Amino acid sequence: MKRNPTFLLMLLFISCSKENNSKQIDAMIQSNIAIQQELPLNDLGANSFFGYTGGLYPDGLNTPSGQYATDLLNISKSIVPLNIFGRPGTDVSSKIVFISLGGSTGGKNMHALIKKTVKNPVTNSKLKLLACNEAGYNAYLNAIADPDNAYWAHVSQIITGNNSTYKQVQIVYLETDDSTSKTHFPDRPLEIKKDIETCMRTLKQKFVNLKIVYLLARTRTFGVKNLPNREPLPYFFGWGCKWAIEDQINGVPGTEYKGDNAVAPIMTWGFYQWAWSTPRTTDGFYWLESESSDGLHATSEGQDTLSKRFQNFLLTDKNAKKWYAAQ
Repeated sequence: MKRNPTFLLMLLFISCSKENNSKQIDAMIQSNIAIQQELPLNDLGANSFFGYTGGLYPDGLNTPSGQYATDLLNISKSIVPLNIFGRPGTDVSSKIVFISLGGSTGGKNMHALIKKTVKNPVTNSKLKLLACNEAGYNAYLNAIADPDNAYWAHVSQIITGNNSTYKQVQIVYLETDDSTSKTHFPDRPLEIKKDIETCMRTLKQKFVNLKIVYLLARTRTFGVKNLPNREPLPYFFGWGCKWAIEDQINGVPGTEYKGDNAVAPIMTWGFYQWAWSTPRTTDGFYWLESESSDGLHATSEGQDTLSKRFQNFLLTDKNAKKWYAAQ
């Protein structure tokens, strides 16, 4: 793929010494060269970003394929209401428990999704959605990955406080802050990938009946100099999600999701959220600065947009609708 001068300028920044990383990020933002319309992973497709093929899934694809696709469908079909002991049940307490983990951005999205789900005739009446997010940096990737971290007391409080148990949790939506201080590509997303994979192993230990984890990556952020995860870092987070999923598809040890050696739930994409302010060619989605209240968190209107997109995905995706849509 022919690279334009803007790409070459960004490559120059990425190839620099790792000293003064924060200043380098600020320089990229101020020069308006960190973000390009063609960068969203789904629009990038089979094209490459500094030698790395795009797409949400391997080979530049935006949909699951091969044995992974078959497994994802079968796992989705296997999700049924569980009682508090983690066994299939038909009583009123038996639910399909779907929780969100991570920081405030994912929490706002989950709360909005809950409002769109409860008593909605198009959704499964046996669903129980819980937002287990915590604001600030208490729920970043390393906190979630550590089974003894204080964040898990917060998660337990939400789950038990809503008359549910860990054994009922079958679906997780994970969106949170990075744990790494690295700022360069591909170093940062490679580190994020490792952190996500560690999180998956911890989640499988915590939630014995956990089957699927949905990754949505992050929305684009806008001009907030004091924000640790400012652009292009949220964009890099999407690459970390992509590579964690690819590792699992490729059978990398420590990511196994089926059979006697399973150590993780299956990972897949939810609605990929990173976008420029012009519509993506793949799905028409765009994200405006006016939809953000502080450069990071969505306004109420922006949150409505994100949660609508996520819900539409859950209702129409051939796998997710097996458990999310009305049966």
